[in-house]
Amino acid sequence: MAPQGHHHGHDGDGGDAVFDFAEAAPRFRARADAETPRYRRLAAALTGPGTRTAADIGCGAASMAFALAETLPGVHVTAVDAEPAMLDLVRERAAERGTPMPTALASIDDPDALAALPRVDFAWAGHVVHHAADPQAALRNLAALLNPGGRLAIGEGGTAPQFLPANLGTGRPGLELRLIEAGARRLADELAAHGGTPLPYGWNLALEHAGLVNVHTVNDLVAKPAPLAGADLDHALDSLAARVEWFTHHLDDADRDTWARLLDRDGPDWLGHRRDLHHLAIDTVYTAEKPA
Repeated sequence: MAPQGHHHGHDGDGGDAVFDFAEAAPRFRARADAETPRYRRLAAALTGPGTRTAADIGCGAASMAFALAETLPGVHVTAVDAEPAMLDLVRERAAERGTPMPTALASIDDPDALAALPRVDFAWAGHVVHHAADPQAALRNLAALLNPGGRLAIGEGGTAPQFLPANLGTGRPGLELRLIEAGARRLADELAAHGGTPLPYGWNLALEHAGLVNVHTVNDLVAKPAPLAGADLDHALDSLAARVEWFTHHLDDADRDTWARLLDRDGPDWLGHRRDLHHLAIDTVYTAEKPA
C-alpha cells in the first residue's frame, strides 16, 4: 500500500521525462525502510495459513517481499519488477538485511514473462496495476500466476495523501487538490501514450472479471496529526517534491511558482518551517482468490 508505486514516465507531447529508476532508488529505499513495520503487519493480515510461496510483483524496493520473507516462516518469496535498477536495489537490500531474496525481471504487461515464473500461493501488486497498458489483462496475468486457492492482493484506489492545511496564506486556495488532479491527468496521458485506457469500473469488479472469487476490501487509514516532525516531516516534503516534479507539466505557471517557493529550503515560505503539516490518506487493498 502505498507503497512502492511505480510512476512510469514517457517522452510525449506533455514534455514529461522518462522516469529514472536508478536515480530514484535512494528515495524508494528510504521509504521502504520507514514502512517495514507496516508491511510486516500487512503480510501477516493478508496471507493465509497455507501460504508457502509468494511473489511481490512490480516490487520496487520489495517492501512486501521482505515483509513476507521475514514474518512467514518457511515461505519462499520472489521479488519481480520490470526495471533492472529496482532489482539491483532489491539485491542490495537483501545483502544488507541478510535475507535471501530471489529476483525476476518481468512486467505485468507481459504474460509470457509472468508465465515463466513459478506458481504462487500469494501474489502482491502494490500500486502497479493501474500503470498497465491494459489493467484488466494485467489482472488476468496475475491471476494466472496463482495456484488453485491462491490469493491475489492489489494496493489500488484509496485517497491520495494530503499534507497541507486548507489555507497556506500564499498561492491560490486548493493548491494540493490541484496537484492531486494533475497526477490523475498525467496518469491518463501516460496510459494514452502506450495505447492504454483506464478501467471503466471498480477494482472489485475487475478482479471478478479476471476469474477470481471472494473479493474483499481493506482500507488502511494513515492519520498523523500536525505538527509533523522528523521522518514524518521528511516524508511529507519528499512526497510533495516528487509529485510536483512528476506532474509539473500539468500544473499552471502560478501553481508551479507557488510550489517552487514552498519547496525552497532557503526561502521564507519553505514548508519545512511550518508546524501545521499533517498526513492523511486511505490506502485500499483488494484481495481475491483463485477458485480451488
